[in-house]
Amino acid sequence: MAYNITWTAEFETGIAIIDDQHKHIFDYLNEIDRAIACKSVEEIERVIKAIIDYSISHNTFEESLMEKAGYPLLEAHHQVHERFKERAHAYGARFEKGEDPIRLAREVRGDIGLWLTNHIKRDDKHYVSDVKRSLEGGFVARMLAKFF
Repeated sequence: MAYNITWTAEFETGIAIIDDQHKHIFDYLNEIDRAIACKSVEEIERVIKAIIDYSISHNTFEESLMEKAGYPLLEAHHQVHERFKERAHAYGARFEKGEDPIRLAREVRGDIGLWLTNHIKRDDKHYVSDVKRSLEGGFVARMLAKFF
């Protein structure tokens, strides 16, 4: 395998829902490793589709939080996510066209793993304070403070 991709504190944003979703993507990367080791084409296909779908959904959710927070660099972050989506869909298309699934799985794992780790450390860290402030000042937080 390539390099080890393990969740560590350096990837934490401090926003529980985002950290949980990022951890889930890390889990998918580990599932790709297992599927490659087993040489299971069915499992490789399942995990590649799952990581693509989940990652794109996560990015959309992340953007919704940024929008609610009034994050000023939302459009730039959205463009980064759009480029990721194009790459992710290209992997799915290549799999559908019959490329060697094990080679493709290794490429997906390396590319998405590297993209994810860099994206969290470089790009995601910028929106954290805005989103945290928005979440802390949200309806649920106000209601909890009022009653408890």
